[in-house]
Order: sequence, then C-alpha cells, then structure tokens
Amino acid sequence: MNDQSLNFDQQVLERSRQLPVLVDFWAEWCGPCQSLGPVLEKLAAEAIDQWALVKIDVDANQQIAARFQVRSIPAVMLFDGGEMVATFNGALPESEIRSWLANHLPTPSVRQLSTIKALLQNGEFKTAIPLLEELVLAEPKWLTPRIYLAERIMFADPSRAAELVEQARLGDDLFDQVEAVRHIARLLQRDPSTFAESPVREDYLNALTALHNGEVETALGSFIKTLIPAPDYDNQGARKSCIAIFNWLGEGDRRVRDYRRKMQQALN
Repeated sequence: MNDQSLNFDQQVLERSRQLPVLVDFWAEWCGPCQSLGPVLEKLAAEAIDQWALVKIDVDANQQIAARFQVRSIPAVMLFDGGEMVATFNGALPESEIRSWLANHLPTPSVRQLSTIKALLQNGEFKTAIPLLEELVLAEPKWLTPRIYLAERIMFADPSRAAELVEQARLGDDLFDQVEAVRHIARLLQRDPSTFAESPVREDYLNALTALHNGEVETALGSFIKTLIPAPDYDNQGARKSCIAIFNWLGEGDRRVRDYRRKMQQALN
C-alpha cells in the first residue's frame, strides 16, 4: 500500500493488532529504495496472510517520518500489537531480509502472549490464567509467561509460583518481578511459629494473612504499621515486603505512589 493520505494509526498500528505490518519508508529520488522496494513486495506477496506491507513516501508523509525519527532511507520497521518491534536501514539483500523476518516476525506463541497481556491489563484474570497455563506447557523454557503466571498465583499457591521462576537469573527480563515473586512466595511459605515474639508480631502476621487472600492494600497497611516501632523486625521484612509488592504492582499503579509515601514517612 502506498497512500498519499495514509491514516497511519488505523492502517498500521490498529491493523498490526491482527496481523504484523512491515512499513517501508521510501522516496522516488532514493536509489536504494528503488532496489529494496521490489524485494519487499515479492516477499509480501509470498507471505499472504503472515504479514502485510505498507509503503510510505517520506516526502508525502513528512509528519509520519518525523514521528518515527526516520533520518535515512530506506528505513523498514515491523509493527506488531500496535508497537514497533524491529527495524533495519538500507537495501539489504533478499537473503538477509528473509533471515531478519524469520528472527523478528511474531510466532503464534508470541501473539498469544500479547493477547494474554491485554487480558491481564484489563483485569480479566479468570480468562488469562488458563491461557498462561497452556502457554507455559507449550513453551516450557520461555521465562516470560512463567513470570506472568507466577505473579497471578503466588498468593494462593506460593510454592508453585516459586517453582515457575526458579530458573530466572540476574539480567533476565522482568527480573525485578521475579525477585518480587520469590520474596512473597518465601514469606508466605514460612511457618507462623518461626516469627519472633514482638509487639508488632500480630500486625506482621495480619499482613501475611492479607497477602494469602490477595488483599495487597491491607497487607501494605499492616506492614507499614510495624515500621515505626520495629523497622528491623524479621530482618527488615516489612520494608522488603512493601518493595516486593510495589514491584509486583508496577510504578503505574496509584497504590504504589500512595503506599511508598506512607512507607517513607514511617521510616523517617
């Protein structure tokens, strides 16, 4: 497609939620573009329903080119799920383009994970969790779905959650979330009788009960309540648990801002 009045959001971003879209930024005066264009068109014709090609003349669509910081052409970008996922510049040989596509086109499992992420973001956990279980079974070495599943089940089944992220190592993607799962899972599996006697012991155990029930705000409140009189209780367990919950919730969650402020006030 080469459309002078291109609606990029609709024809590329929205369309890529159903089918990956390869965008070729080009111009009539660009010699390498004239070499690359037919190769991309040939590959797109072969791909049929695997991905779609959209050609964008940078002279006719300067705002779109500026939006994606196109500084030299030809520039090729792959969009999937409404986001750019890969790019290359220059007129690569056909063999290299085929290899690049093989490396970057989403597999069915990747597309399934995108669907699951959307469900999780919308709070549709009852639908998402069985799909995560299927994906973990189908892709046992893929860490990302294991982390997402562990995050959803760690309160009800901390032992299984810890097992799911056992192979994760420092430097892996989402490692802060892995550490959050590990901390909470360890805490929830401890025998209550092992917690030392203290004036804050009851509040601390109340926080653990709330965590078991998935009541994170109640848990945060009870943990923070222990910080003023006994910040070092259980090896600073309340502070560490608050941080783990913050990492699990994510910085975009309003509760993180509210309770992080309350935690700092309690510590200071």
